[in-house]
Amino acid sequence: MVNMDKNNNIYIKTGFTIAAFCVLLGAFASHFLKDLLSDTELAIFDTGTKYLFYHALAIIIVSLNSRKFNQSVLDLSIFLFLGGMVFFTGSLYLLSTRTIWGGDDFEWLGALTPIGGVLFISGWFLLIFKGIKNSADKIIESKAKRAKRKFRKSKKEVSIENKIENVQQNN
Repeated sequence: MVNMDKNNNIYIKTGFTIAAFCVLLGAFASHFLKDLLSDTELAIFDTGTKYLFYHALAIIIVSLNSRKFNQSVLDLSIFLFLGGMVFFTGSLYLLSTRTIWGGDDFEWLGALTPIGGVLFISGWFLLIFKGIKNSADKIIESKAKRAKRKFRKSKKEVSIENKIENVQQNN
């Protein structure tokens, strides 16, 4: 359980860091890139920042509610989101700024964008279909806990009864 909490704290901090980075990217675009990029290029850069921010928030929210999710599925979905961030938003940033860094020969970067989109979508579908702990699992888990408590209680009662019998036999 400690390890899960540690992972979720790392995920939450990662989400916070990425969200802060989004604010920096937005400021960078509005103050420095607005004179260097066309309106279309700025819109592409902005799209990358929006999707980066959305998924930073998703990582934070899912991690804060980690007890409602299957941990291994949660881990995988977060890694899919991070991969989507690299491929989707990364390719949009590179494509939108290639006139600045001289990357006119790098049109193939556009092929990375859909890969990132598929990673984002996969992370969401994974959470939808496998991530939320099944209510049947919760019921079974709850019944198992009740059975353990009942067993412990009955074991204590038997132990007390045995002690009473021993005391009565010794008297």
